[in-house]
Amino acid sequence: MPLTLTSPHPSCRRAAEPQGEPAAPGSPQSSPAPAALGPGARAAAMHIPESLQDLADSDAVQFLKRPKTVTRIFAGIFALIVFSSLLTDGYQNKTDSSQLRCVLNSNNAACSFAVGAGLLALLSCLVFLALDAHEGHIACTRFRTAFQLLDFILAVLWAGIWFLGFCFLANQWHYSPPKQFLLGNSSAKASITFAFFSVPIWIFQAYLAFQDLRNDAPVPYKRSLDEGGWC
Repeated sequence: MPLTLTSPHPSCRRAAEPQGEPAAPGSPQSSPAPAALGPGARAAAMHIPESLQDLADSDAVQFLKRPKTVTRIFAGIFALIVFSSLLTDGYQNKTDSSQLRCVLNSNNAACSFAVGAGLLALLSCLVFLALDAHEGHIACTRFRTAFQLLDFILAVLWAGIWFLGFCFLANQWHYSPPKQFLLGNSSAKASITFAFFSVPIWIFQAYLAFQDLRNDAPVPYKRSLDEGGWC
């Protein structure tokens, strides 16, 4: 009776196949594949540099880097120091009286001027910062030109106000009797100092506003309303 050779079962054939020989000592071995990072870790590793770059290129950062914005921030900080210094320690009483008097030659008008001017200048900076942030969305050319003209006029006015204020405050401090008040000397000096620093800041702000006026496109004032409206 003839013998019939049959192929072994596939499972037996796989079991019979020789396995790879173990690597010899000292031979380079392939390192195991690193474990896959989770979705959150991969996203953090991939997007942190991109997010920092996106943050640096964002509209908010670019707005804060503008010279006009930096100047307004410094002008607001100086105004805050001027009025807060005299508002907190600018009114003191003498040793023989309980009545509060201004440390600047006992002239309450000097302290009131510094507090009022500083507060109004700070509010002006905040309002124009908000308007600057939306200046790019102003489609009306005439309105944008009017805004820039108002910015220039106010900057010139504030430069003059702070110059006169510095002279007035320094004069009152010069005629103040020494050691008339136990406290408030440092506050008066800080107010006078930052009133002086406010002058070049507002002059530079006026220069930037004037540059914006020059660089702005000319406005066709003679165009009729039928040709395109007020803007």
